[in-house]
Amino acid sequence: MPVPETIAPQMEPLYWSKQKTNIRDAKILVVDDSALIRELIGACLMTDGYNNVCYAENGQDALEVISLEVPDLIILDLEMPVMDGFELCQKLRLRPDTKAIPILIQSGRDTASDITLAFEYGASDMVIKPIKKYEILARTKVHLEHYFFVQKLTDFHDRIASELEQARKLQLDLCPSKKELKNLETLYGIKIGWHYEPSSELGGDIGGMIPVNEHTLAFYIADFAGHGVAAALNTFRLQSWLYSQSKYFEYPSKLLEKLNNFLFHSLKKESYATMLYGCIDLKSNVLTYAAAGTQPPLLHTPENDHNFSLCNSNGMPLGLRENWTYSNRSLPFGIGTKLILYSDALVEVERRPGEFLGEEGLKEEVSNIWKEKPTPQDLINTIVTNFQSRLGTEAPDDLTIIYLENSGDKNG
Repeated sequence: MPVPETIAPQMEPLYWSKQKTNIRDAKILVVDDSALIRELIGACLMTDGYNNVCYAENGQDALEVISLEVPDLIILDLEMPVMDGFELCQKLRLRPDTKAIPILIQSGRDTASDITLAFEYGASDMVIKPIKKYEILARTKVHLEHYFFVQKLTDFHDRIASELEQARKLQLDLCPSKKELKNLETLYGIKIGWHYEPSSELGGDIGGMIPVNEHTLAFYIADFAGHGVAAALNTFRLQSWLYSQSKYFEYPSKLLEKLNNFLFHSLKKESYATMLYGCIDLKSNVLTYAAAGTQPPLLHTPENDHNFSLCNSNGMPLGLRENWTYSNRSLPFGIGTKLILYSDALVEVERRPGEFLGEEGLKEEVSNIWKEKPTPQDLINTIVTNFQSRLGTEAPDDLTIIYLENSGDKNG
C-alpha cells in the first residue's frame, strides 16, 4: 500500500547527523531493493520519532553508506541483487566496527532453514513480511536500547580499565627500578633480587629499599588486607608517610610503632597491614628488624650449607591497636648471608591436592633450589615458576619476593 505523501520519508540527505541525545537520534540504515518497502519502513520509523534514517538498495550500496558512517541499527532484506542480505550480514560480522551492530532481518522467507541460516550469518532478529508497524517499531526499540546500553557499559569498562592501568603503572613506580637496585648493589655490596606481581590490575603489596647512610641499607615489605583499588591506595599512603620519617629509618621498632598509630587513625575499621622493616649495617654486619605479622623470612648463613631457616616475624598487624609496642630482633649478617622476604600468596597454594605449601614447604623447596647455586634472580624466577604452576586460573593474592645477600663487594 502506498505511503501517504505527508509522511513519506525523504531519501536525502545521505549522511546522518552526529549528535544523539536519546534513542530517537539513533542512526538507522534500511536496506531493501524495493523502494516501496524502504518508504514503508522509513515512514513507520519517522512517525515514531526516528529522524536519522538512511537507505540503500542492496548490500553493496549499504557497504558504501556504512563506509561513510557506521549506523546504530540495520534493517535488512535478505533477497536483493548485487549482494543479498546473507552476504552483507556475514561481511559486517567480520568487521570490528560493525560486528556488534544489531541487524534486524525483514523477509518473506520464513522457512526454518532460511531463518537458521540468517542467524548463522549474524542476524540479531527477524520480522516476517508483510511489515507490521507495531512489530518493527517494538523490535527496533528493544535492539537499540540494548545496543546503547552495551555501548555505555563498554565505554565505562574501557575508561575504568585505562585509569586502572595508569594507576597500576604508578604503583609499579613505587618499586625500585633495575637501575636503582644495581646502584644499591654497588654502593653497599649487597646482591638484590626482586619480584612484584599484583593479582589483578592493582595490588596491596609494597616493598622498598632505603639508603640510610653510607654503611646502612634499610628495606621493607608490607601487605595491606585485600587487593584492588582500596589496598593499592593504602600502599601510596604508606609510601608517602614512610619517606617523611627519615629520623626513624635506623630504628625499625620505633618506625613500626609510629606507623601503627598513623594507620590506626587512617584506615577503615578492621583494615590492617602486615609489615617487616629492617636495616642491614654493612659496617658491623648485623641485621636488625621489627615485624608486624608478616610471613617469616628465610635466612641462610654460609655455615648452614644449603639449608635455609625461618626467622621470627610475630607481631601485631599494623592499624589494629593503638600504641602497640614492637621489638627489634638482631641477627649476624656476615658475608654470604642471605635473606628472602615474601608475601603470603607464595605459601597459600597447594603443592599437592589438599596440602598447602606453607612456610616449611617453602623453606624445603628454596633449600633444594639453592643446591644448584643459582643467581639471586634465577632463584626468584624458579620460585615464581613453581608458584605459577600451582595456581588455578587466577592468582589468589599479590606476590612480592625480595632477596638480599651480603656479597662483601662494597663499592665494586
